[in-house]
Amino acid sequence: MKSLYLHGGVAFVFILLLPANRAFQRNLVGTDKCSRPNLGQTFVSVPRETAKTVRRASTLDRTDEAVSSGDDKKKAKFESSIKQKLSFTEQITNSGVASAAAMATAAVNAAVAMRELEAPDFSKSYIAVDTDSSTVIDEDGLPLQYDKDLINKYWQKERGALNKRWAYFVSKAIPFFSRVITLFITEGSITETHIPSLSRQARIDLQDLGPTFIKAGQMMSVRPDVLPESALEELRLLQDSVEPFDTSVAIDLIEKELGGPLGQFFSSISEEPVAAASLAQVYKATLASDPTKEVAIKVQRPNVLTIVSKDLYVLRRAAEVFQGLVERFAPQQKTNYVALLNEFSIGFYTELDFQNEAKNQKALRKILKDDYQIKGITVPKVYDELCTRRILVSEWIDGKKLSECTSEEIKEVTPIAQEAFLVQLFEAGLLHADPHPGNILKLHKPTEEGDVVALIDCGLMASINQEDRDKMISAVIHLANKDYASLVDDFIQLNILPLDSDRAKIIPLMDKALSPYVKGGGAKKYEEELKKIYGMEDNTVASTARGFQAMTQDALTVLNDVPFSIPAYFAILGRAVVTLEGIALSGNENYGIIMESYPFIARKLLREDRPEVQRALMEVLYTSDVGANTTSTNSALKFSRLIALLNSAAGNRQGQSEGGTIAFVDLDSIPENGITFGDGLKFLLSKKAESLRTLLEPEIDNIVDILSRQIIRKGFSEAIVAITPPRPPTIPFFGNIFPNPPKIDEIPLVIPLPSKTGTVQPPPSLGLLSLKEFVNCLAPKLSRDEEIYAISLADAAQEFFGEDVAKLVRGDSVFGVESARLLLTAAQTGALGQQDLLSSRGAKQVMRSMEDVLDNIERQGKKPISSTITSVRALDVLDELEKQEKDELNSISTQIVHRSLKKAVKRLSPVPRLF
Repeated sequence: MKSLYLHGGVAFVFILLLPANRAFQRNLVGTDKCSRPNLGQTFVSVPRETAKTVRRASTLDRTDEAVSSGDDKKKAKFESSIKQKLSFTEQITNSGVASAAAMATAAVNAAVAMRELEAPDFSKSYIAVDTDSSTVIDEDGLPLQYDKDLINKYWQKERGALNKRWAYFVSKAIPFFSRVITLFITEGSITETHIPSLSRQARIDLQDLGPTFIKAGQMMSVRPDVLPESALEELRLLQDSVEPFDTSVAIDLIEKELGGPLGQFFSSISEEPVAAASLAQVYKATLASDPTKEVAIKVQRPNVLTIVSKDLYVLRRAAEVFQGLVERFAPQQKTNYVALLNEFSIGFYTELDFQNEAKNQKALRKILKDDYQIKGITVPKVYDELCTRRILVSEWIDGKKLSECTSEEIKEVTPIAQEAFLVQLFEAGLLHADPHPGNILKLHKPTEEGDVVALIDCGLMASINQEDRDKMISAVIHLANKDYASLVDDFIQLNILPLDSDRAKIIPLMDKALSPYVKGGGAKKYEEELKKIYGMEDNTVASTARGFQAMTQDALTVLNDVPFSIPAYFAILGRAVVTLEGIALSGNENYGIIMESYPFIARKLLREDRPEVQRALMEVLYTSDVGANTTSTNSALKFSRLIALLNSAAGNRQGQSEGGTIAFVDLDSIPENGITFGDGLKFLLSKKAESLRTLLEPEIDNIVDILSRQIIRKGFSEAIVAITPPRPPTIPFFGNIFPNPPKIDEIPLVIPLPSKTGTVQPPPSLGLLSLKEFVNCLAPKLSRDEEIYAISLADAAQEFFGEDVAKLVRGDSVFGVESARLLLTAAQTGALGQQDLLSSRGAKQVMRSMEDVLDNIERQGKKPISSTITSVRALDVLDELEKQEKDELNSISTQIVHRSLKKAVKRLSPVPRLF
């Protein structure tokens, strides 16, 4: 089940390991009349009794009630009877399945051998390759940088050597898999007692096969969640146990490549390599030009290019065989495994071009140190003048590999490495694609800049364009939020799912396959979560049987109805992510890469103002509820989501949790100890929130307009009531002999009005209209949708800032007598009738008038508005702002008032003027 996780983490690819459909059964056995294979034991490691129970589920269903009513001894006796009755039959079935599979593989292999294979195409790949330099050919006719046509010529010339290499590969593979199949037939599964010896044999075979296969083993050595510890111990030996070649050979190659004696370039060099890897080995030296400078000399292994080029053929042929088997037994699946293996092959070959590595290393150093200034991590400086296709000289780094670090040390540096790799993946688009523990160093002591981690070995880098990065960001957002409907769209854009995908079938399967992955914890936790989903957590025979049946049924649905595929160019990216996650899990067994990367994504959404990022941000912040948002007539801003996103950017995530672990991000929930009002305001005023401010600009204008109209209209009504003189008393026997006082709001007044453009020319004028008419023009009545939106704003204000602010937002009891007179005086004396109302000076004048009104409200005994905002006075928060932040706040406020005045001028423009 752990192997299921490794494939299913990105896009429920685990289904590939459960090809239990009827077509598969018929083709594998050869006829419909043959007994059906034991799919449970053939493709998933489950207890023997479980697999038997899958085949005899109906029998268990009939007897389940009887067994469950008995005691443990009866249950044990019942299960033992099943084992005794089916053991021999099971072995025969397993043997038949294995034989049929072997015959099918042999047939496909024979068909592949008759074809002339070509080197992998490089048309669509994430691998960062130096395409600027001219191609150089070595003495064997192989290009020193990847070139499909030249490699094809070499393959045609070396047909016999390629077949010999293939035969050697088969000679290693067949005995190993024969042993596995034999254990499988006789015992039904691979038990813990056999894993150490199998792991040791696998490690020896990988070493014997050479550099390419050692690399594959190294990648798997960092997955404690996928492989048992005994297997990991063996594979870890591949990190450092590669036999070095003779130093004299290395010196000869250095002198040949640099074109002079060793002493011309280096004043000293270590007698033995300090590290030996599958493709090269490293020496410590000092520069002849500056003996104080210690450097690392990376020297390529002799003849390794020839070996790797032949391994390209082996991998291509193996992929063709596997693809043939998939097409025969699972034709619904559209993944091109040949293309996936091709991507790995191109990557291995590219790692041997050390000039390309030097170029990558310089680019990565610039990204981390200069462009994004990531703290705590460095990349060694490269000495270009001493680098060739086979020699790389770079700054010496004193540190130890993460493979030598404790779990605590790995956990300590994980946040630093994580930030660096997220920047590479989502910001720069240039990713270190081989981040195994040997390529990440924990420094013995910090550098002068405070760096404690170093990235080395940049031979394999992935280059990802902006469009694909945006699609990945969208997928992470939707995955973290469990928005599987939108995730289907992401997968379609990433070419994982076809355009005509059946959403009704896919979304429930996504939930089952991906939700356990998002929770983190690697394959072990993934297995536990799957058991919960399918009701198998109690480990009884009956529940496991039913759960396995349900899982198999879901597998059938995917195989038959969901023709998903993994794009070939994702292979190199998937390798990097799998490796990084494995390292993090060794430091924290509950690590989840999706949840850990979400704060980074949140900060990116709030910062960037590109249209693609803005769309993603809108999806997060807006709901489909009807509202008054001007950016969309069918959506409304959710303030809870805005605050939740701000908290996520600050690292304070609130999510649906299970067992103490955050399962996914809950955008409609706010952390109890979240970001403060002051910190939130500082963030909003910083460059980190540029994207958010751009997106919210029309929303803020709309909110200001709705609230100001509501406050003006309600406040006007209150003010009129407050300043209207009392009705004259009635006189006994005479009644109401005094005339009713005039309605103040209906008395025509001469009111200074701005020009119809709000500018100096034409000049301001006077209008004759009542206060009621003036208010109706200036603050039109809210529509039904606007009233609903205003209510939601008031509710949000009460939830986040208190009742007093909510009253202000609702416009309740805002104006008293003096405040009303002040407003009327401001209107009559020309607050809106300035010569240049829409200038910065005019906006500031209106802001001063608003301040006078608010001050007057406080003097009338109202509680200061600022006193209820998250228990901190707003004025105190403003005082704590830096000068740059205050300037930004003043600029934003002035712009908002300017746009509001522009809207007011437009509304007043139809009013008749006296002149």
